[in-house]
Amino acid sequence: MFFAKTTISAALVAAVNAHMKMATPAPFDPEHLNNSPLDASGSDFPCKFGVGYSATGGTTNTYELGSSQQLSFIGSAVHGGGSCQVVMTYDNPPTKDSKWKVIHSIEGGCPAKGTEGNLAENPDAKSPFSYPFKVPSDIPSGKGVIGFTWFNRIGNREMYMNCGPLELTGSGGDKANFDKLPDMVVLNIAGKPTTPEGVDYKFANPGSSVEDNTGKYGVATCGKDGCQNGGTGGGSGGSAPPSSSAPAGGNGGGGGARARAAVD
Repeated sequence: MFFAKTTISAALVAAVNAHMKMATPAPFDPEHLNNSPLDASGSDFPCKFGVGYSATGGTTNTYELGSSQQLSFIGSAVHGGGSCQVVMTYDNPPTKDSKWKVIHSIEGGCPAKGTEGNLAENPDAKSPFSYPFKVPSDIPSGKGVIGFTWFNRIGNREMYMNCGPLELTGSGGDKANFDKLPDMVVLNIAGKPTTPEGVDYKFANPGSSVEDNTGKYGVATCGKDGCQNGGTGGGSGGSAPPSSSAPAGGNGGGGGARARAAVD
């Protein structure tokens, strides 16, 4: 019995140490950015800002309005994928009260496609998966903050969020167009509703820029008031490169604490 507990604990620690963090866009102060999810209390929302980490340092992401960019990651604990959003605000530094808007949604298969559990454990590995997104062409130029959010498909009910400094260049657009973009979805922290486990997440208002990788699992549609189960996906995300899955917790369909230990 002692051996079993030790094995589960080791798997849990490995998964925690290998959580995903944003590689591109470049994050604030990457040397001090840890790869854990947001605290369940919401104390480090947004962007994991808290003790020892803030909106300082790092390479500014200078993007031309209308340009194509890539979202990519470091780490291996992909928790069977899930759904992500690329978000931005003109506040720098942002606060809990900042207005975050969605410029791209990835429904299912983020931060990994076709992966039942986790990739081979390596917290410093560059993920084989990346996700193209386009900067809107009709919003104002200027400085702000860009980030990604992620709701994992299996494991503990969590929300991940990393951010980096942003400067948008070009002729600029209308602030009204920024205001019309969807609001960022916030779940699983600070008393917000929780996402169901084992399904992909579609967003109630994903915006006009969407990558749909749903289809293999059931889906739940999620918005600010929570998630509603039902239906199947209709993915168009294409095939994924080969990947390995975790030795336990791979199917995301219950399985108890032992099955989830490797993906928490």
